[in-house]
Amino acid sequence: MAEQNKLRASLERFAGILSEGEIEQILAIQDQPLPTGIRINPLKADPEPALASLAARYGWQVAKIPFCENGWTIERFPQSPGLTIEHRMGQYYLQDAASMVPVSLFDLDIKHPLVLDLAASPGGKTTHLIDRTGDRGFILANDGSKGRIPALRSVLSNWGGVNFAITNYPGESFGAWFPETFDRVLLDAPCSMENLRPTENHPLRETTGDERLRLQERQVQLLTSGLASLKVGGQMVYATCSLAPEEDEAVVNAVLDQFPHALQIEDVSSKFTFQTPGITAFRSQPFHPMLKRALRLWPHLTGMSGFFTVLITKTGAVPFERQAPPARDFARTGLAELDQADQDKVFAELENTFGFTLGAVLADSGLRLFQRNQTLFLIPELYLAHFRELPYEYIGMPLGKWLHDRFEPSAEFISRFGHHFTRGWVTIDDDQLDQWITGRDIRYPQIENTPQGQYVLVRDRINRNLGLGKLLPKRLRNMLPR
Repeated sequence: MAEQNKLRASLERFAGILSEGEIEQILAIQDQPLPTGIRINPLKADPEPALASLAARYGWQVAKIPFCENGWTIERFPQSPGLTIEHRMGQYYLQDAASMVPVSLFDLDIKHPLVLDLAASPGGKTTHLIDRTGDRGFILANDGSKGRIPALRSVLSNWGGVNFAITNYPGESFGAWFPETFDRVLLDAPCSMENLRPTENHPLRETTGDERLRLQERQVQLLTSGLASLKVGGQMVYATCSLAPEEDEAVVNAVLDQFPHALQIEDVSSKFTFQTPGITAFRSQPFHPMLKRALRLWPHLTGMSGFFTVLITKTGAVPFERQAPPARDFARTGLAELDQADQDKVFAELENTFGFTLGAVLADSGLRLFQRNQTLFLIPELYLAHFRELPYEYIGMPLGKWLHDRFEPSAEFISRFGHHFTRGWVTIDDDQLDQWITGRDIRYPQIENTPQGQYVLVRDRINRNLGLGKLLPKRLRNMLPR
């Protein structure tokens, strides 16, 4: 009852936008759980067959999310979808359907787009960007909070992306550092999370007018920076998980006032079955008429959590005082590109062991092979071409390392590319699955291969990728990431 009273009080300030009946509808759905959203990882499986197999295996009842290519909601599940081996291996991501809307707005039919994600952590929308670019563009995944970088790195590594780099800088600086550089920019802005549909991850919290205005000031700075970094003709999505007009229409209105002839708000209503337009006034403040084209995802109208998002096309220059970005001689990373002879050695090793043609992947995805000490890395060509001196927190993917002339593939490489292998795997029995999934070795495995300390892809009887193992004479060593 106390929570209901708190929410009712917070809804009173929306009285000029919502009718009393709509306020009652929002109050009435507070105890109804949100459907669990799921995006299948197209890097690791064909999404529709993969979803069908998961639904049959775990007894899920699913429904397609019409605006998200690889998205569904799981409307019934006997056990938590977050506890499966497929989830642990990054074969799908659990995400509220409303959070799938922003990246779904982009037109991404560019062959190799440069994409900036200004506030990327924890990484769900960044994985969606990886999906929509086919991991063939380049995504600069930035977050201004140092403490949020490990979670971002974990999510992107587990997803299997390669064409990205993670940075930790104030998002407000990118417009000055890299003006008119990116084809697409996403700003999922830090916000009050006043979404009017509390969830386990985002519980109801009280916000004040002062807090919203402080957030608004930063959101305007971030949005302006993102627009300055965007190429003319490029697209930017601004989004918040707040329905506070001060953080939504008021922010976009501020940049429209500042750059009236450089920005166009796109009408995206045809992508959705619901009609939830933005507002053109709040209390005594009028907003630009184009803000009707924004999406204001009221929870009682969409069945999702509250969200605001808008697609902006940059039609002219956005002035921004240019500044030199942070710089580091790339040689200081310790990474050195492999010469052709060493590359051929790696190609032959992977072909002989796994039947996997790495050279074709490098050419198709725009990657290059580098080495630091004994470890090999896949590094995005677009980073080297455009941001070679920009210091990063993490980049690309470790491929593996040479140990006493034996090649040990990385867990990330096995997880991402294992479904393409034509050999080099072992199959474990169903009664060994729990043991393996919990990180334990399998003693005296009943396997046809002759154990010689080789590294193998571990699968089960239905050919699920279970990660990397090392086959020793008396055990199959578990090399899943801890």
